[in-house]
Amino acid sequence: MISEETVLDFASSFDSVWSLELLLVLKRSPDRHWEANELIRELRSSQVVVAGALANLMAAGLVVKHEHGQYQYQTRADRMEELINELEKIYDTKPALVVRAVVSTSNRKLKLLSDAFRLKE
Repeated sequence: MISEETVLDFASSFDSVWSLELLLVLKRSPDRHWEANELIRELRSSQVVVAGALANLMAAGLVVKHEHGQYQYQTRADRMEELINELEKIYDTKPALVVRAVVSTSNRKLKLLSDAFRLKE
């Protein structure tokens, strides 16, 4: 079994909660090929948010895009599958904990960026 700390570290690698939600939607129907518009409706989100989340998940090797523009959940490693399964369990039982892990990392990145542009006295 993977520790909760390891799972939360993994959760912190997501750029947004939308990306996490999208991954879990795709994972729940691993054989299904989804159109982008279907995912937008399913998540009740926008085209921009879903497109960004899909791009990030594809770059991470968790989603594939088929030739007709359909998307599907896919992992190539058993360890990654196990990690995602544990993340889903924790998210189902302790959603606020997982959201904090995702958001706190995004906030740290934003602070680093803003600090880089802050004028020094």
